[in-house]
Amino acid sequence: MGLVVAHSSNNFNFNVNELMVHRTLPDKIYTVCWVFPKQNQIALILQRTRPQKPIIVTVGGDIDGDAWEEYERKPNDFIGSPLFSSETAAKRAVALAKFDKIKPIIDSGDIELYVKGDLGGLHLRTYVKKARITIQTLYKYLNQYLAFGSHPLALLPLTFICGTLRKLPINAAVAEQKRSARGGTHIGAKGSSDDYLRRQFNLEDRERLLKFISKILPTAPDHKLASLYALFGATLCQSTTEVFGVKESFTDPLKLISDNQFNYNFLKEVNHVVWAGYQKSIKHVQNNDAISRGKAQDYSLGPSHTYEIDATRLNLYVVSRIPTLDGKHKKTVLGRPYLYFVVDSFCSKIVGYTVTFQAGTSAVKKALFNAFTNKVDFCEKYGVQIDEDDWPSQHICTRLLCDRAAEYTEKLFDDMLAADLLIETITYATAYISRRKGSIEVNFNAGDLILFQQLPGAVKSDPAKDAAHSSNFAEVDILTLNQLIIEAILSFNKRRINFTRLQTFDVFEGVKPTPLNLWKRHISRRMGGGNKKSNQLVMYALLDQEIATVKKDGVHLSSNKLVYRTDHKEFQKWQQECLLRGMKAPEIKVRINDDDPRYMWFRSPQFGNDIIEFTLASHCERFEELIQLEIDEVHAMELRNASINRKDRTSDRIELQRSILEANNEARQGGKSKVDRKSIVSGINDNFKAAQNQEIAGDIIQTRQIFGTLAEDFSHSPEPSSDMGVVDDE
Repeated sequence: MGLVVAHSSNNFNFNVNELMVHRTLPDKIYTVCWVFPKQNQIALILQRTRPQKPIIVTVGGDIDGDAWEEYERKPNDFIGSPLFSSETAAKRAVALAKFDKIKPIIDSGDIELYVKGDLGGLHLRTYVKKARITIQTLYKYLNQYLAFGSHPLALLPLTFICGTLRKLPINAAVAEQKRSARGGTHIGAKGSSDDYLRRQFNLEDRERLLKFISKILPTAPDHKLASLYALFGATLCQSTTEVFGVKESFTDPLKLISDNQFNYNFLKEVNHVVWAGYQKSIKHVQNNDAISRGKAQDYSLGPSHTYEIDATRLNLYVVSRIPTLDGKHKKTVLGRPYLYFVVDSFCSKIVGYTVTFQAGTSAVKKALFNAFTNKVDFCEKYGVQIDEDDWPSQHICTRLLCDRAAEYTEKLFDDMLAADLLIETITYATAYISRRKGSIEVNFNAGDLILFQQLPGAVKSDPAKDAAHSSNFAEVDILTLNQLIIEAILSFNKRRINFTRLQTFDVFEGVKPTPLNLWKRHISRRMGGGNKKSNQLVMYALLDQEIATVKKDGVHLSSNKLVYRTDHKEFQKWQQECLLRGMKAPEIKVRINDDDPRYMWFRSPQFGNDIIEFTLASHCERFEELIQLEIDEVHAMELRNASINRKDRTSDRIELQRSILEANNEARQGGKSKVDRKSIVSGINDNFKAAQNQEIAGDIIQTRQIFGTLAEDFSHSPEPSSDMGVVDDE
């Protein structure tokens, strides 16, 4: 395929594809894309990365503001042009595919109308529709075709004039050498004044910029680009020089880059997600700027399949009503308790909660126990009468979703899995992304807005500077707070509507999209009624698991060295059998409560899966009112005292032996007369009996004093406490 050439008349000697080259700016080249001999006009189009529409000029007139004399005519050597020399098989295929899009308009002759600007939009839309391209793309292809030779290969990709793939020079010296060889006085667009900093960005600049992004950017006080540019110049663009023997720092122009260069390369190299985290906090970016994906119940098969658990510090101060001696009540501010919610992901129903002043594993156990057990007895404890249908939540979940807080320990969940609750997996949500537990976050926000902010003592989000502290207005105690939370939960579960929770057949059958209705509808259809366990088994599963060793005197707990015993006949029989067989002391996995060392529990198929209760042995009763940490401290103290006592006892025996030796020496040297043997024995026996009687009497008096049975010392015997051995619910 050759170039398109249209010869003019004898009086008009311009040809299509002839070049008009600027005499002083050789890169400014126009191509004659069409000729109009009768009008003595030619159509020119400027060769550039993205050519614009042709312009029509009169021969001898101005060319886009330049005088005609500033240009000289040259033939178009298309084959020797940089564009043609960039041809490859892949680029040729691209060019021919583009040419096929504009070939109909070229073959039809409408190309002349396009050059003259007389081709209407209606005709253009016809070609665009056939080519299946946009009208802007049609303009782009036609302009490039006319600008570079009216040849299919004129549509080769215009990468030869693009500088984005140019390798950066190593340093400023190499960049200056390349600039001198290339010619010119500056890089890129010239600044508004001669003082405008202009030098080429190089690899050393890039290394300094990357160091700034990785080392200095995380701790920058201000993350605006102008402030970051100033910080970059003040930290990594400094050099030192010696002035009169004193070293002084100065801003090195060979290190400093322009603000435009900094902005361009910084935005190119920085991780924008990490940078936004520095500006707003990681939590804000993850929750507000991250893309949304799916619904909360995407991985939940039905009610009770996936539970979400989380905690928040209530924006409310609570009080305790303590009766005084005069019968009145005194208001004592207790602080802001923690609220733990357990929510079903499938239908967004609140299945359990707890309000507590403990923010740890024990609080998680309380919330899960409430979620896994019947709510009728629980609500009655706070004076709220409900039917089981009002809050039908006593099911063990299959999957538990929680965040990465410290109270959700692997040990806690391992114990739950080991207790045959049929919990298949524990999933930890991504850090800082509360949206991954959206069901529970919505309930926290709704509870705070609808309930807690309406109560006296509520903590406001933006209080006035002179406002009194919220605790001054606190009026609600724990009992009342639980009553209000129960009422709010019952209302949420029954009244709140969320159409996104509906399944296809729910829509067809007109199911009301409330959490309670969706739970009742799908708990049997999708989950076969769910998984329920007795309160004892649930409580057993939520206790801490420890290793204990079975010995003759009882069961020794490995963690705190305490000894426990039980009245369970079958276990005692097995314990004795192990002893008589001479077996190595067997180890069993027991359950304990670190806050109450008085009891220990054990469950095994060997004993019919009965939960066997152990009580603290009598010689360990000094530990029964202590917690695990205090037990460890007492053990350490006793070991120190025993060590000190051994040292003192050894010293005492040495002193005693010395006294014995001295007494023997005095007896040998004294030469005292012998005494009648019978009288000596008789006197010793009498003295022994007297001392024995006196010691027995002293022991009896001490025992009676300890147990409080001396009538002369106590006017009455104290009654035993009815609360002894009972664990408070709170």
